[in-house]
Amino acid sequence: MKNQPHRFQVNLAGMIDILSNHLYDEKDVYIRELLQNATDAIRARKKIEPALNGQIHVSLTGQIGKKTLILEDNGIGLTEEEVHDFLATIANSSKGEKSFEGQDTNDFIGRFGIGLLSCFIVSDEIVMISTSQKTSATTEWRGKADGTYSVRKIETETRPSGTQVYLRLRNGLEEHPECENVEDLINTLKKYGSSLENNIIVEMNGLEENINSWTKQFSDKDTLFSLPKEEIIKYGEYILGTQFQDYFLIANESGRTFGIAYMIPHAVQMSAIRKHTVFLNNMYVTNEANNILPDWSFFAKCVLWTDELQPVASREAFYKNERLTTVAKELGEALKKGIETLSEEALTKLLAKHYLGFKALASEDMPFLKLIYSYLPFRTLNGEEKLGDIIKENEVIYYTFSVDDFRQITDIARSSGMTLINGGYSYDAPILGQLTSLVEGTKFILIQPEEMTDKLLPMTAEEEKSYGSILAEMNMMMAEFDADVMIKHFEPTDLPIIFIHSVATQASRDLERAVEETSSVFSDILESIQKEQEPAPIAHLYLNLDNELIKKLFTSDKSIDELSVIVNVLYIQALLLGHYPLKRKEMQLMNQNMLRILEML
Repeated sequence: MKNQPHRFQVNLAGMIDILSNHLYDEKDVYIRELLQNATDAIRARKKIEPALNGQIHVSLTGQIGKKTLILEDNGIGLTEEEVHDFLATIANSSKGEKSFEGQDTNDFIGRFGIGLLSCFIVSDEIVMISTSQKTSATTEWRGKADGTYSVRKIETETRPSGTQVYLRLRNGLEEHPECENVEDLINTLKKYGSSLENNIIVEMNGLEENINSWTKQFSDKDTLFSLPKEEIIKYGEYILGTQFQDYFLIANESGRTFGIAYMIPHAVQMSAIRKHTVFLNNMYVTNEANNILPDWSFFAKCVLWTDELQPVASREAFYKNERLTTVAKELGEALKKGIETLSEEALTKLLAKHYLGFKALASEDMPFLKLIYSYLPFRTLNGEEKLGDIIKENEVIYYTFSVDDFRQITDIARSSGMTLINGGYSYDAPILGQLTSLVEGTKFILIQPEEMTDKLLPMTAEEEKSYGSILAEMNMMMAEFDADVMIKHFEPTDLPIIFIHSVATQASRDLERAVEETSSVFSDILESIQKEQEPAPIAHLYLNLDNELIKKLFTSDKSIDELSVIVNVLYIQALLLGHYPLKRKEMQLMNQNMLRILEML
């Protein structure tokens, strides 16, 4: 006997529970589903009657605990056959499309079946009365949370085409203030329906209020791009709750995704989660979209409208597919072009607040770097300056690779009249390295601290003869600190010492301090790493023989032991001035020599 195929048994009540209580993140999403179904019906009717003035009417009636939410539209309505197709067959309208009059179109964004079932979040019974524009017949559908429904024809006088949905709200809806208070209901309707092209009318205390008459204009691309600045700034505060000062309009290549990029008026972390507000076919989807713009767009908060992205089943986010990737890339390019439209004053303010992010982008994008480099702030010998101002005054600009390098050579560079930029902050050195090929007539040169020793003049032969033996003894004492002492002549004369070391030397110092401060288990591991490393170059402590203090030391009648005490103290001073944490033996050296100085007094 052949195996007979069997059909899955569907627990409809269980499915309703999943759809109404677990599919959606937002508790009030049933409002969106009702608005979507109404909007889709009106759009379908407008294909037949283009001059139709689409309207959605919402009211909340009854006493506390016995309230009814009513939503009406003047859309195309449903025939009895369509009622069965759309409401009795779950997920029949796949991919967010409906078929009205035999036409499939992504103008329609709701799913009658799944969408209406979400109303069981707040009601145990849904009643829908629909009059079809096609047949003029009126059909009533009653659905219950236990998975049963009934359909009947209503014999009545001619009614206008459209649909009414009645939700008898159950008790215990504390999480749903929109079910108890008209003001909260209006706020929810504004959230989901602010961009819908049809008027949404809410009845309140016998009066009617059109809640989207002003906001719906922003969802039309041609209208948006012609609105005055004051209107768009006002809209940003309305929809995002922030007082913005600057913005620019963006659109992708097809123009099917467009919107407003508001410049965040305060500094934010680059790692901050990007949250953009997106409307799909004018219906609100999310205010937490984090993948519709590039990661570097953290300085902007966008409101976007699209009709080309595919929503997930809950329609609270978008599928991560090739189309989304393309749109994000194209919007990123539009964002860069938008920056070009900002005034110099606005761009300067924007860079001041978000310079780190702009530098991150500029370090990887040469055209973008060319656009903004003159406005970028950098730390120099004179404090923070705009690069454009630095370039105007100099044909050769030096920069360091690290903050530590900058500190080591600051004094010599200043006395030499060099223009020096601290390239040790995030992205600065990579940016400065690219500018020689970008800025005509200006050279950017990376300089190492060791290269600055060329500006230090050697001792005379007589000085070598006088101080050579003393210097040799001092260096024997300094050997255990991986440093040596050298005597030179250099500017400025009020600078007694300079401490110069390489990156490898600093890394070696850091590792040695880590060994000293770590627990025994990890210190053993670090010590083994330390032994495997190549010996680091020694650091150099340069004494300035043109400085009065150093000159007096070496021309005094102090003994070699007393001179060493002073030099050791100068070495510790150099470390502290350079912001280098002291190693244990250096701390001991400081304490011992301070005691020796007290004894010498």
